[in-house]
Amino acid sequence: MRWYWIGAILASAALLGGFTTVAGGPAAGAIKPQAPALLYVAPATSRATLSPRCQNAPYIDINAAIDTAIAGDTIVVCPGTYTGFMPIATSSSDQPTITTGVEINKSIHLIGLPGATINAAGLDNGVTFDDVSNATLRGFTITGAIGEGVLAMVSTEITIKDNSVDNNDGGTATSGYAECRTTSGTQGDCGFGIHLLSVTNSNVIDNTVERDSGGILLTDEYGPTHGNSVNGNLVEEDRTYSGIKLAGCIDTALSSQGQRTAVMGGVYDNAIANNVVTSDGTAGLGAGILLTASVRGGGSYDNVVVRNEISDNGLAGVMIEKHFALSDVSGNVLASNRIGTNNVVGEPADALTTGILVGRDQLSFQPIAATVYDNTIASDHYGIFDNAGTPDLTRFGNHFKKVIVSVGV
Repeated sequence: MRWYWIGAILASAALLGGFTTVAGGPAAGAIKPQAPALLYVAPATSRATLSPRCQNAPYIDINAAIDTAIAGDTIVVCPGTYTGFMPIATSSSDQPTITTGVEINKSIHLIGLPGATINAAGLDNGVTFDDVSNATLRGFTITGAIGEGVLAMVSTEITIKDNSVDNNDGGTATSGYAECRTTSGTQGDCGFGIHLLSVTNSNVIDNTVERDSGGILLTDEYGPTHGNSVNGNLVEEDRTYSGIKLAGCIDTALSSQGQRTAVMGGVYDNAIANNVVTSDGTAGLGAGILLTASVRGGGSYDNVVVRNEISDNGLAGVMIEKHFALSDVSGNVLASNRIGTNNVVGEPADALTTGILVGRDQLSFQPIAATVYDNTIASDHYGIFDNAGTPDLTRFGNHFKKVIVSVGV
């Protein structure tokens, strides 16, 4: 907004003869674009052991540095523990305000040096990207949030890289954070360690996401989530829910006739690649990687799950689940994954260890079209449990080792 009134002032000054132009040269006093700045943040105390730049850092609060920064700036956060507080207004009647430790609302690069920790105890989120593009979060330990360690809302072309997102998503149904409550008032999932909510063309790369209730979540409540890469992350010991979950959560992703309305919603065209997903969902009901629609009219389709290592999760290593007749979970590709023993907790309908499960709640639902190829599945009772419906599950070139039933139906 400030650029509009600055532009108006400059235009008025030019009309009043405030600028003089030399023929063949630039305007006298012309304003050059400001070069990106490098801003440092360090704790208020205990700076003596830090580098000289950190000892002389002008900021002690990350949000204060962001408030000063302009697009393109880099903020370097020195070793130490930071406990910021920033309220964010939302458009949700269920949660008109959320609290976060750090709000990224500008196109800046926020870089944590080794030992930089955001302690979000008592807050809804650790770090929140809020309606922003071309922003980066890198190098932090983020811990203690009631909900997400990192929440990205309605953003595009952001990067979340090389962070440790540890022991967040720990709220209960009475915590006051809407993500922790279902429509019936019972315990929800609190948003997982990292949550991309209506985010496009972004990267979640090389993070460690562990000891949260759930790992990495992609949803579409405010619009579609597509074109994202979730690559090279270690997702482990997220106790209750899935390691990585792609869930269509808005009921306008499909028309009433079941046609895709991609501009309205849907979780689609995302790549889940080269992640290690292990020991998730063992205290509740969570898969290694789950693709589903959580509402009637929702969609989670045309995603690629490739070259992941998946083992020891509560439910199947990879699950595609259809819970509603009017929903779309077709077009997903599961390829070249290495899948060990999964479904170690089991559910009543499938208590045997299972590598991949593709299923519908009711056989009357339209079949699920999916492609499953070149996966290596080992040490499970079922390699692939196929309830997709004939003939829409395409299976070829999969490798089974120490598997009792290669394909069960």
